[in-house]
Amino acid sequence: MNYLILSHVPWEDYPYKRLLDLLPERAEVCFAGGMTSDQQAGSGVRPVSLAELKTLDGKGYTILVSSPYWLQDVLALKPGYIVALLEPCPEGEDNTMWDKYSALLAARADLVGTASERLYLEQNLYRPKVVYLGGDHPLSCGLIRRGDRLFFLTDYEAIWTRALTELWQPASPGAGGWLFTQHRLRADFYVSMCGKLPAQPTVHYLAATYLYLLGDEAAGRYLARSFELMLLHDYTDCLHSHYRFFSAIEAKKGNLELAVAQYEITAFTEEERKTAVRMRQWLDNGQFELLQAEIYRVNEDIAEAVRILEDLSCPEAQPLLLQNYITSFQWDKALQLLRESGPSGSEAGNIPLPDGAVLPISATPPASAVLLAGTEIPVYGGIQLPVIEGTLHLLHGRRHAAIRSFLRAAGAGGEARTLFAEMADLEEAVGRLKGEDR
Repeated sequence: MNYLILSHVPWEDYPYKRLLDLLPERAEVCFAGGMTSDQQAGSGVRPVSLAELKTLDGKGYTILVSSPYWLQDVLALKPGYIVALLEPCPEGEDNTMWDKYSALLAARADLVGTASERLYLEQNLYRPKVVYLGGDHPLSCGLIRRGDRLFFLTDYEAIWTRALTELWQPASPGAGGWLFTQHRLRADFYVSMCGKLPAQPTVHYLAATYLYLLGDEAAGRYLARSFELMLLHDYTDCLHSHYRFFSAIEAKKGNLELAVAQYEITAFTEEERKTAVRMRQWLDNGQFELLQAEIYRVNEDIAEAVRILEDLSCPEAQPLLLQNYITSFQWDKALQLLRESGPSGSEAGNIPLPDGAVLPISATPPASAVLLAGTEIPVYGGIQLPVIEGTLHLLHGRRHAAIRSFLRAAGAGGEARTLFAEMADLEEAVGRLKGEDR
């Protein structure tokens, strides 16, 4: 397997050098940027210039990318596999833009890795294939020989090599998954920490989170202790962050009536109360899959919500699936869902959206017109649909199409200045990335 490294720092500062030594079926490894002859000899990595980068046959490479500002190049290369190595926003970068395009990169990746446990947990709630590049397991978990060198693997290094291998060699059915293994390791670590730090609510909450991801019913017990400790410490604003989590735990166990009741306790805003009413209706009507997916969504477990909704064919599932796609930055899938949708809903020619909004479509629209036809621009999850389309145009190098989409959003009452400022900021960030002396 050939690998291409797209980094946000020069080679001498690249933080994943050891992981490169452990790459499975390693053949050619290229680094986009400059390297000295000593660096090349010591690493077995070949530098490629930006000009050469454009000539590579992307299908023959697995790309390891650690800056979201490479995303346009990644999409242009059309690689065999994309591995996103997510990092917190570096100093000097715009935090909002970094996080947005990191999320778009992660949504397109076949595998996500991160050394940040905060990002690891966030991504686990968005998508199914995420590796934590850190760990606390004290024992060696295997070894790899590279020439005359032996590498004794930590727990996460063993999981890293296994996760990469399974991109092109899927595990046999029934085999223990690496994702389960890592969740179990993290759960065991925090459960043990609960014994050492019994008065720390955060430790109990993290134990509950990993146990929830495992589907372990013990999650409720640790969450209850965390909630109690929060109240004892006078953190009275924990109904949303802690108590609502009980509803997801109960939904995973199939206790949907209790889950709805728990959510209702935390429903304060008008929108939340409407959601609670809708949940109660689905419960009464026996629409349990929709209900379960919505409980996961309000608990930010988008991955579980999407898993359920993608298998449903009822008309109510489509707008919910669209909402979850947009929230998790799976914007290509969101647009594809809209393009595949025919007229439905109470008004002919409209696609119903949650909260009463509708998406106007023409009788026989072209693919792009499904999104843009009509004068009312739906705002969905706080994002106008033309903004989504414009962003994707921009990432695929269609600058003029992006401008047209942004102008349409601006014409519907949006802020053109904000959209074009972000466009300029992105181009500047990409220029800085590629202009660094590497």
